[in-house]
Amino acid sequence: MNNIRLSTVQQNIVSFDDGALLVKASAGSGKTRVLTERIKRLIKKTNRKILAVTFTNKAGEEMKERLGNLEGVGKKLFVGNFHGFCQQVLENHGKLIGLTNLPHIFEDETDRLELIAQAIENTPSYYNQYITLNAKEQRELRYKVLDFISKSKRNLLSEEDLLNRYENQELVLLYSSYQDILSSQNAIDFDDLILLSYSLFIENPKIAALYRRTYEYICVDEAQDLNYAQYQLLRSITSNEYKNVMMVGDPNQSIFAFNGSSADFMTENFVEDYQPTVIELQENYRSSKAVLQAADRIIPNTSNNFNNTVIEGIFEIHKMDNEQTEALWVSNKINELIHLKHHRDIEGEITYEKIAVLARNKYVFKELTNVFEQNIIPYFYKITPGSIKFESKLMKIFELSFRVRVNPKDSLHWIKLLNMINEKDVGSLSDLALVLEKNEILEAINVILGLKDDGSNFKSSLEKFKVSISENDKLNDDNEKKMILNDIKELLEHWHEYDKKTDKRSLLQFKTSMALGKTHPLSQKNGVTLSTVHTMKGQEYDIVFLLGMDDETFPDYRAIRSGGTEMIQERNNAYVAFTRSKRFLYVTWPQIRLMPWGDYKHRSISRFIREMS
Repeated sequence: MNNIRLSTVQQNIVSFDDGALLVKASAGSGKTRVLTERIKRLIKKTNRKILAVTFTNKAGEEMKERLGNLEGVGKKLFVGNFHGFCQQVLENHGKLIGLTNLPHIFEDETDRLELIAQAIENTPSYYNQYITLNAKEQRELRYKVLDFISKSKRNLLSEEDLLNRYENQELVLLYSSYQDILSSQNAIDFDDLILLSYSLFIENPKIAALYRRTYEYICVDEAQDLNYAQYQLLRSITSNEYKNVMMVGDPNQSIFAFNGSSADFMTENFVEDYQPTVIELQENYRSSKAVLQAADRIIPNTSNNFNNTVIEGIFEIHKMDNEQTEALWVSNKINELIHLKHHRDIEGEITYEKIAVLARNKYVFKELTNVFEQNIIPYFYKITPGSIKFESKLMKIFELSFRVRVNPKDSLHWIKLLNMINEKDVGSLSDLALVLEKNEILEAINVILGLKDDGSNFKSSLEKFKVSISENDKLNDDNEKKMILNDIKELLEHWHEYDKKTDKRSLLQFKTSMALGKTHPLSQKNGVTLSTVHTMKGQEYDIVFLLGMDDETFPDYRAIRSGGTEMIQERNNAYVAFTRSKRFLYVTWPQIRLMPWGDYKHRSISRFIREMS
């Protein structure tokens, strides 16, 4: 695959001309390469634009990097995820559906749950029932309502549709109240971005036609992750007259059913609606023979050509007494590999950065992180890109103040801010600054008030604030000061990512870009990567440890109870976990696990591993 050497099948995809194209690409088959090479060819061919939709910002950045400085890339190509594309659509044409400006995005689940609580309080018939419940039941009910609202939006249902479809009218009233509260605060949530864009295209066919004229070709990467709203958004753009759509994906890597995603939109709906040419990519260019043979036993016949690879690799399964011995074994094995330094199957020196430890859920890492810290093994958690989760109280206050500064109608975060600093009956940030004592909180709010709308002094103001905090002798807690400085550093990293990607800057656009995950620094951090399988999607490492492969942990106990689609998704999860490894894969499981309620429970090996023998 070096020097853009393509197989015959890959070349057929790259040279494919007009019409619909479906590429079923198994793990490691070079789908990103062929997608990028085809886009290169189309850029040279067309005088119009190309829309390339990815599902992660990292995938989009990788595509841009591979395209390099190719002439016409900047003017002829939009690369981004669905939410980023919808943001652009609404910024350009939102006035047609009553949006003077793009509303602010409430991306945090905690914020949306608070709005649900407000909606419940505003619905007396529901509130009377709600207040009779205990704290756990109230929390479960809030999540139930939020799930109903999210599913309704992902299914593109209007309030009128909901009234006609659901007997439980109180849930529909809560949906309506939730939307009213969002609107009163000049805000929308993530699901609204696609719902509003879809409504725009459906209600204004001329705008959809404009996008068909603008984009001669549409390419969708990781198409197995499409959900109903995203697929219908695509249909609303293309109508029945436009067929230049390419979808690339692997049905065996569909793992986001909990968000409404399904490979059926790629393998069934797309085939029926667009009658595409179907090409399969099965030859693996990435993983070792041992890893591929193991993955093929999780989901058979996923790659028919794993015997062609010259790299043998390693695949091992290890049974451990308990979580402590499992963690210690992984730690010792990592040290052994680091001291080995070189192996014929791995290019270059073996470093911590070439190693990842995966698990089904984050709680599985608890014992491992303790052992890593005792043995001084550097590590970091791979997180889903998005807004910053500040650790220090001061920077949480800073963030709330920043949200209110760019959106004065944001009463949700204004109330949170006042509660955090124990103030009442204050009408604005400027008034708040007048009543606060002279301390670091006042300084943080003054920094916010002093920022220019175009962000031209953002970096310099934050740098000065950072120096002031480091020299503040009144901050006696060194740990707190360290957290504040780390938070400021992280915020500046987000600003740097935003600043280098845009020409027209503003505080509002920066906040929106953070909410959409566009500003997250994508560079590799130092140490061993710890990640859940869902977060690791689309990433690969030379050496992978898959931790906690006991039944009811992986597959998850909830999926075992539900069966059906959820168990199919769990098997896909296992397949994705296996194929994140390029060379070595070590699978471990404990025979005894400490349960959250304090009891020890005997475990059996994951049924996925048991079925392999």
